[in-house]
Amino acid sequence: MAGSQAGSHTTSRSSGVPGGDSLYDQATSAARNLADQASDRWDDVAEQGTRYVQRGRDVVGDVDGTTLAGWFVAGAIGFGLAWLMFGQRSVSGDYVARRMSASSDHYR
Repeated sequence: MAGSQAGSHTTSRSSGVPGGDSLYDQATSAARNLADQASDRWDDVAEQGTRYVQRGRDVVGDVDGTTLAGWFVAGAIGFGLAWLMFGQRSVSGDYVARRMSASSDHYR
């Protein structure tokens, strides 16, 4: 009880009013609370990230080599088709995509 009474009779640094919290004390308390909350959030994010990594390892670990090779081949074919359609310059120096866009403007 003596400790709580001593704390309630402190003088504020900014206002000189007994029992009042100074702006410095409020800012310090707010900064301490913010740091604690940030630390807690960081711990939560790190824990969630660890769970995601573990799930990813479990899923990839369950995939056999044939399935993984099939995904790779399908991705390579898709990339190759997209490159042929949109990435390659024609002999005239014009992009295929630009010609396709220009030809669609004729029908509007």
